[in-house]
Amino acid sequence: MVEWRKVLPRMALAIGLCSVLVCVGPGGSAVATSDDAAFSRAVRAILALPYQPAYVPAGLDSAFPGQNVANDYPVEDYTSGSIPGNPDHPSWPAVFKQVTFPSQDGTTLIGELALLPGHHPAVLVVHGFDTHGIESVIRWAAMLAVNGYDVLAADQRDFYWEYNAGYGYPNNLQTLGWKESQDVLAGGQFLAAQPGVTSVGVVGFSEGAQNTVLALSQDRSHIFSAGITFSGPADQDTQIYSTAQPPNCQSPNCTYPATDALIAVVVPPYGHYNDPCTVLSDAGAYYGVTPYSILTHETAMHAQTAVAVPLLNFYSADDSLVSPVNAQLMSAYEQGNPLQRTIEIQHGEHAYFYDRWWQQVAILTYFHRLLPTGHRAQVAATVNQMAGGMPLSSQIVNFQVPTRPQADSMLAPYICDTSQPPPGNQ
Repeated sequence: MVEWRKVLPRMALAIGLCSVLVCVGPGGSAVATSDDAAFSRAVRAILALPYQPAYVPAGLDSAFPGQNVANDYPVEDYTSGSIPGNPDHPSWPAVFKQVTFPSQDGTTLIGELALLPGHHPAVLVVHGFDTHGIESVIRWAAMLAVNGYDVLAADQRDFYWEYNAGYGYPNNLQTLGWKESQDVLAGGQFLAAQPGVTSVGVVGFSEGAQNTVLALSQDRSHIFSAGITFSGPADQDTQIYSTAQPPNCQSPNCTYPATDALIAVVVPPYGHYNDPCTVLSDAGAYYGVTPYSILTHETAMHAQTAVAVPLLNFYSADDSLVSPVNAQLMSAYEQGNPLQRTIEIQHGEHAYFYDRWWQQVAILTYFHRLLPTGHRAQVAATVNQMAGGMPLSSQIVNFQVPTRPQADSMLAPYICDTSQPPPGNQ
């Protein structure tokens, strides 16, 4: 079993298209629609919410009726709180039932599905690069369900449960985002097909945030109505290179110790893989492509230009896992689109921000305002609010947004052979 408390401190990490919401005109410029105002109002409401960087969890989490689940620090969600059997890990509420469904290529995925009586908006919850996949988002899925949403927390391929069920390695290998984004889209399709589901939103964390943006860009059937993400890599190759030792290294003198540490405990069989290039090489051989080409499919900053629904991205300047430069890269490519916004705050760490109350209410506010029939759901945090928080707007980092060519120039060379150009620019 992974001892995350020992692993984490070592990490420096790791067209012309129209929809009912927005039209993309010539040259990719967005044409305003009536939904721009709804998105703007949702963002303003979230920025006005009080945020307490010194948040201290207290009392019980009411998303788990009858379990007496204590509120906990968000960092526990992707450490001990993601490990079944650990005291920090709650059991899935009774409303959730385990399901399996196929991805686009037939890969079997495992999820936890909550369907409420009647008709409701639904949310797909997308986990990050965590050994136990959906177990790391159990608190977020439960919070959405108790607020009146149908919910699917779905694994992406070749994580813990799939591997143990025989659905993963040596088949259906992880790709660090390419195939996983197809899994996210498949999860949305599965959720949308459930009886009583009126509309579908998606929330993604960490690598799941990257894969959420990639999935939204592939959503030709208009499965999703809105997306919100936290701490997603804007370009996977550049994110991994940000962990290089020595910094700005050239092949063959590059190592990625922080990323290596993550891979060893997340990509099965555990301990078999110890570097990203071996993961990509084996995945490339399995899927019949090159490792380089896999990374060309993992650039969320470029993909977001094909996203046709509201998309709100959050980052934190003190993130020890995903470089804050990703906020600048995403911001460069959202320019001109009134339905996209990237916000970087000063203090939040990674994916599950310090103030769990704020993050819950932010997610609920977003979907309440932007999902069709979202009025049927509530906006009620299931954890304590801490006094002394100032509006989130006071926490915003104001950075110089690069132009798109400038952002492209910030992308890293190919991590496995730095003599090759950035995969993200291909």
